[in-house]
Amino acid sequence: MSAAVAAWRAPGLPRVTARAGAGALQQRAVEVAAALPPPPSDPLPEIAGASSRTFRGDARRRHRSALLGPQTAPEVTKLFEGAGAIVAMPAVLEGGDIVVASLGGALARLSPKGEVRWKIDLGDRIYASPLVTGDRVIVGSDADRVYAARLDNGRIAWQLPVEADADTAPAEAPDGTIVIAAGSSLYAIRPNGSVRFRVRARRKIYSSPAIGEDGTIYFGSQDDHLYAIAPAGARLWGRDLGADVDCAPLVGEGGTVYAGTDGGVVVALDKTGAFRWRASVGGHVRGGLSLGLDGSVLAGVYGPRPGVVALDPETGAERFAFRLREGGSRELGVHGGPIVDGRGNLYFGSQDDTVVALDPAGRFRWSVGLGADVDAPLVIGGSGLLYAGTEDGRLHAIR
Repeated sequence: MSAAVAAWRAPGLPRVTARAGAGALQQRAVEVAAALPPPPSDPLPEIAGASSRTFRGDARRRHRSALLGPQTAPEVTKLFEGAGAIVAMPAVLEGGDIVVASLGGALARLSPKGEVRWKIDLGDRIYASPLVTGDRVIVGSDADRVYAARLDNGRIAWQLPVEADADTAPAEAPDGTIVIAAGSSLYAIRPNGSVRFRVRARRKIYSSPAIGEDGTIYFGSQDDHLYAIAPAGARLWGRDLGADVDCAPLVGEGGTVYAGTDGGVVVALDKTGAFRWRASVGGHVRGGLSLGLDGSVLAGVYGPRPGVVALDPETGAERFAFRLREGGSRELGVHGGPIVDGRGNLYFGSQDDTVVALDPAGRFRWSVGLGADVDAPLVIGGSGLLYAGTEDGRLHAIR
């Protein structure tokens, strides 16, 4: 957490200045929640019926959940402590088990209470979220491998050597093909681990691929381009967005594709690759976009004005901007768009060590400090639990 003086403005609320952004937000959370009932203090419940098996919830990367997140000022329980930072979104299984990966190279399956059911070492850092499909967990690592582990016991079913770090989240196509990027290549992998096809960009791909309902694959690259690939592997188009495209694309309604760049803009293109609009949001957009229940395109933004910005999906006009503070490094901020719960409420983590909740209009609801950067996308489980991984290697349950 930065010790520098920080300031933020929430829509409809007075400006707050504090020694740290997390302190200011937590003080405001106390004020907002003063009239609300306290959260329950009973032990964490067993969870049933919750499932989020892929990065940002689905192959379109909308980052939505039908479940509800915490509605009032929350309490936090530490579920797990790994051997390295957790920057990948966990997967939540039916019944409430959690699959979590860390930069220590560990992939683990936990019970809803945090007991380790199994844990394996994949040899190097795991930056990207696992994909759970059938009875397998698919994940890449910096050991230049893509792995499929058995969901029941963690044993490796297959592994595929790739050209470089496999540090993007895999996506599953409608026909069961697994798509993942490693180095400057995009791989389409059959369920048995063999390669269907491979597509190269001119530079490194940090963008986790998204897949439309028709099977079209979208990804960005540090060659400043956003690409569309047909289900059989033919390149449909590539568009120069003017800066690194590390952001996972979002496939919206009607097949419109949205992506953010290190140029501080969010771009909308139609299925043919024609530009619809560009919107400046004031900082790098790197971790992925989200789709609000009202259709808003939601971007997490880096400094110097870090926060969350909501854009009209048809025009790119700003609907609201929630800024954590003014000033600061261009390399620090909010790494991705918020998760959207079943009522349209928004939840996101920041590099001010906080998790923040907003209402659907972008108004501040509550925040909680976790003591370390929150880069990993959040995920909602049953009973209103919100899971957050942090840079100190901990997985937290917020209720």
